[in-house]
Amino acid sequence: MTIELDTLSYALLTSIVGAAALLSVRNSKTPDIHPLLLNTQSDVSRLRHPEESAVYRSRMYPMGTPLCSTFDRSIRTMAEFYRLGGIEKSKAAEFLVEGINSKYSSYDDIGKRVPLVYQGLRTIAGLEPQSGNENSFVGIYAKNSLYTILTEIACHRNGLVTVPISSLAQTTHLNHVIKKTALRVLLTDSDLLGRVLSSAQGSSLKKLVVFGQASAEQKQQALDIGVELLSFKDLEDEGKTAHFEAVTVASYLLVVPPQQRVTHKDRLMLNLPLDNVFGHVLAAAVSFLGGSIAFGDEFEDELHTDITQFLAHTAEIKPTIFASGSAFLCQVKQLIESRYGGSFLFTRGYNIKEGYLKENRLIDDCKYDMLVFKDIRKTLFGGNLRLVYIDNDDNADSSLATFLRATLSVQVLQSFNTTETTSSITASMFYDYNAAPEAKGAPLPCNEIKLVDVPELSMHAEDIPNPRGEIWVRGNNVFAGYYNDEAATSDVLDADGWYFTGYLGEALPNGTFKIIGKK
Repeated sequence: MTIELDTLSYALLTSIVGAAALLSVRNSKTPDIHPLLLNTQSDVSRLRHPEESAVYRSRMYPMGTPLCSTFDRSIRTMAEFYRLGGIEKSKAAEFLVEGINSKYSSYDDIGKRVPLVYQGLRTIAGLEPQSGNENSFVGIYAKNSLYTILTEIACHRNGLVTVPISSLAQTTHLNHVIKKTALRVLLTDSDLLGRVLSSAQGSSLKKLVVFGQASAEQKQQALDIGVELLSFKDLEDEGKTAHFEAVTVASYLLVVPPQQRVTHKDRLMLNLPLDNVFGHVLAAAVSFLGGSIAFGDEFEDELHTDITQFLAHTAEIKPTIFASGSAFLCQVKQLIESRYGGSFLFTRGYNIKEGYLKENRLIDDCKYDMLVFKDIRKTLFGGNLRLVYIDNDDNADSSLATFLRATLSVQVLQSFNTTETTSSITASMFYDYNAAPEAKGAPLPCNEIKLVDVPELSMHAEDIPNPRGEIWVRGNNVFAGYYNDEAATSDVLDADGWYFTGYLGEALPNGTFKIIGKK
C-alpha cells in the first residue's frame, strides 16, 4: 500500500518540519540571563552597626555614590516630568483606554484639558500651589477613570497635592481623611455622592465636583448643608475663564533591561485602587514614555469575586503590562486550572515549561504554546501581555509567579511597596525565574535598606544562615512625615532619615529580601 501526497500536503508537511526545526534552534540551552547577575543583586556595605545588618543598595548605585533621584538630569520637578514626557511628545498617540468599547483619549486631548482642570480647581476653591497646608489639597474619592487622571496630572504638574481615597474605603475612613486634611474641595463618582454628602455636613468641605449626574434630592441636600455641587464640565468651564501660571520619578525605569524597556507601543492595565501609590508610579512611568493606560474594576484582597467579566474586558483592551494584587491573580490561576487543568496537553506542557524555567529560560514558542497556552493568553489577556507586576504578594500560594510565567509566558515581577516610600522599596529582577516565592527583589536605586534586631521576636542580624530583623529604608523616595502628626512621624522616622517599615525581613545571600511578616 502506498500513500500519495498532493502539493498542498507536501507544503503543510514541510511547514511543520520547518517549524519544529526552528523551535529546536530557538529553544537552546542558553539561560535568559547570566547566573552571576542573579547571584549579586545588591551592593553590601563592609561596615555595620551593632544589632543591625549591613546596608544594602542597588548595584547600579553602589556604596559611596549618591542615591538615584532622577533618571534624567533635565527633570527635577513633576512639571518638568510631564512637560518632557509623553503629553508633550506623543500628541496623537493613545493615552487612556476609557472602557470596554475601546474609546481612547489621546495625549493631545489630555494636554489640552489638564490646564482647564488646574485653573478650574484654583478658581472654585481658591487653592494655592505649594502652600504646604490644606490650601493645596484636592481630595479624590472615586474609581480610577479619565476624570481622576486629568485631576491628578493637573495637580501634580502645578504644585497641588492630591489626597486619594479608594472607592472601596469605608465611611469612617472618608470622615477621618476629610477631618485630618481639612479638605475644602473633593471630586467624587456620582454613585459615592450620597456617602460624601453625609460626611460633608459640619466638615470643611465647601465644593464637590461630581463625575456623573447628581439627583435633585442630592442637589437639595448639598444646598441645605452649604456645599456647592459642580459637574466636571462645570469645572473645566470655570478653567476656560481663568488663567494661572503653571508652577514649576525614576527608579523603575532604571532597573528595566534594554530588551524589556517600556515604549509607546506598551499599554498598562491596572486594577489597583485609587489610593495605591504603586499604581500611580507605574502609570506615570508609562505615560512619560508615551504608552497608553487602561483601568479595570478595583479588587479587594479577597478570593471570591467573579472575574470572568473583568477578563473579557481585559482581553478586549489587550494590555502588554498588567499590575495587580495577588488576590486577583490567584483567581486567574484558579480559573485557568478549572478550564484547562484536566487536559493532558496542559499538564504535559506545563511540566515542560516549568522545566525550562528551572533552566532559567522563559519559552513562549514551544509546541505546547501553539497547542494550548497561546489560547489561554489570548482568551484571558488579549494575547499581547509580556509583563506582570504583583503588588505586595502576601498570599499563601507559593507557585503563583511560576504558574503565571509558564501559562502566560510573561515576565512576573514582585514588589515590596508602602505608601510612605512612594510605593516600592524593592522589586524582583527580570529573568529571575527561580527566586524564592517570598523574595521581593533587591533595593531600588533610589533607596538603601538595612535590618535591625527585633529581640522580642528572636530576630537578629547575626542569625544563621541569613540576617533577619525589621526592615528600615532610607532614600529619596522616603516621605518627610505624616501630615500634622509629629508624634506619629517620630515613631517611624529617625534623625538620619531611616524609616522603620514595621515589616520583618530576611536578607538572602544574593542581595534580595524575603518578607517574613509584620511586627
